[in-house]
Amino acid sequence: MHFTHIDNLPSVLSAGKLLADNSVGAHLRTDVGAADIKASRRTRPVTCPPGGVVADYVPFYFAPLSPMMYRISREHRDGREGCYPGGDDPLVYLVTSIDRVHGAGLPWVASHGNCAAGVTTFSRALGDLAALVDWPLMRAKYWKNVPEDSDRVRRRMAELLVHREFPLDLITGFVVRTEARRTQVVHILRAAGIIDAYVDVRQHWYYGYQRGEVRE
Repeated sequence: MHFTHIDNLPSVLSAGKLLADNSVGAHLRTDVGAADIKASRRTRPVTCPPGGVVADYVPFYFAPLSPMMYRISREHRDGREGCYPGGDDPLVYLVTSIDRVHGAGLPWVASHGNCAAGVTTFSRALGDLAALVDWPLMRAKYWKNVPEDSDRVRRRMAELLVHREFPLDLITGFVVRTEARRTQVVHILRAAGIIDAYVDVRQHWYYGYQRGEVRE
């Protein structure tokens, strides 16, 4: 699951692909990423082929309600100066599958946690994913650290990283928070000549900061 601000969707559709942070440049109209995290990803090496740094890859999470999205919703709620102020409501998920990525022959690697953490490892082997990713944690409603396991947050941030760019024809659908956002996304898709895309409303993939609902 890759998410981006709805403002970015027209340029993504025009390009026909998602671009890695090191390549996106002016294509990114509204940046929701945290500057400190993005800076770290531009220097964090990927330790297996095709190598490079994390920012050379298009990131996908293995589960919704990521710690990164929580940070976005929290910063909106707290009104933190210098942070993206829009919360998670305008964010659109672009969804794909590991089978599609691998079957298309795209160069990818997976991490077993937060890519900025020094202890996180990477693998490019499909057979490693069953053990590399903490799948029960990906399916869990709550992911915060607990006394008996202080590493849950890092592991919940495991990613599938696709090198340089990701073609949109491998997207299986789009997910938004409200019916109003669904109408907006459908309009953007139709303006781009896409009339048969799957667009769904899944409020449980969002934090619902307006009601004080936080899942961590």
